[in-house]
Amino acid sequence: MKVYIETYGCAASQGDAAIMEGILLQRGHEIVKDASRADFVVIVTCIVIDTTQQRMISRIKKFNEMGKKIVVAECMAALPDLVKKIAPHAILLPPRYIHHIADVIEGKKDFVEKPKVGMPRKIGPRLNIPIAEGCIYNCSYCITKKARGKLASFPIEGIVEDVKKAIEKGCKEIRLTTQDTASYGMDIGKSLPELINEIASIEGEFRIRVGMMHPSSAYRILDELMEAYENEKVYKFLHLPLQSASPKILRAMRRGYSYEQFKEIVQTFRKKFRHSTFATDIIVAFPGESEEDFNETIEAMKELQPDITNVTRFSSRPYTEASKLKKLPTQVAKQRSRIASSIALKISCERNKKLIGKTFQTLFLEKRDEWTIGKTNGYRSVYAKNATVGEFAMVKITNAKLTHIEGIVE
Repeated sequence: MKVYIETYGCAASQGDAAIMEGILLQRGHEIVKDASRADFVVIVTCIVIDTTQQRMISRIKKFNEMGKKIVVAECMAALPDLVKKIAPHAILLPPRYIHHIADVIEGKKDFVEKPKVGMPRKIGPRLNIPIAEGCIYNCSYCITKKARGKLASFPIEGIVEDVKKAIEKGCKEIRLTTQDTASYGMDIGKSLPELINEIASIEGEFRIRVGMMHPSSAYRILDELMEAYENEKVYKFLHLPLQSASPKILRAMRRGYSYEQFKEIVQTFRKKFRHSTFATDIIVAFPGESEEDFNETIEAMKELQPDITNVTRFSSRPYTEASKLKKLPTQVAKQRSRIASSIALKISCERNKKLIGKTFQTLFLEKRDEWTIGKTNGYRSVYAKNATVGEFAMVKITNAKLTHIEGIVE
């Protein structure tokens, strides 16, 4: 069969897409880059916010109009009624069953859940490695829990073996990913620091990026986590979503931590690792958010000075508690988004400017026009010319942009 794969969503979805492609190739199917040439179209979906979901609907409709056989994989499989309404014959493949991708294309229907380890994958310079499925929390606005379920951590031995194979095949950046990496192992008597230490002990020159953490989980293992991060193979990168700094809104979101706890994690991380990268997420205009609540979040941004801030307007998701709450006016949401985004970009640019004149070891991972793009050990995006993909180089920073820094290979 000729199969076209179109991927959307988070690092976990991208990691699952790499597994699906690996399985299809192993089973003798051909991956094509043009949907018009495909017998089957696999769309790896995301429904985290409504605008993304609308994009998924548009693409599924398009493939349906083309007369293609469609597999709707990942999170949109949690909305079967919606999918069947727009593509009645589409095959649904939920996140926990993506290893059955070749089976469904070949007409088999028996699904068995198993850990995503020991599976073939498409290997490149960087690879997203899912380390668990699901989440231990129940945030009031999140539909991902419905799509991915409760926490199910994969065995350390299997993950480590998969990483070894990827490194042997030339992979240089291993991205550990799941809905909350810091909760890894809580269900199997293991922990994220243990996993990081095991992977960091693998021979070879590579880097480990630890994905998004829920602040409550990170706070629980903070000391051990900081020790694991000391390994030179671990990027000094912390993705910790704040969402709001208002105690009232954090309670309404059911986030389970205080701003003070959040701040302690960030301060501990930055004090220990200079020139690190701290990324966060903010949701503006959550139902019930007053001007005062919003300003608390803005003040927190100014205090914390995140290197990267992803600002999102509240998006009502089906099957969530927050969907029953009264939304704020669209105009208010847009205005707050503009204010928060403007401040976020200004902070990012100012922090990048502070790196001009400094020299960092950088791992280059991709080519874009005349630029080669890499990551410093602190996980800053660096653009340089005359660098080689897959290699480390010392780079002197010469310029700062809103989203990245530029430099010269020394």
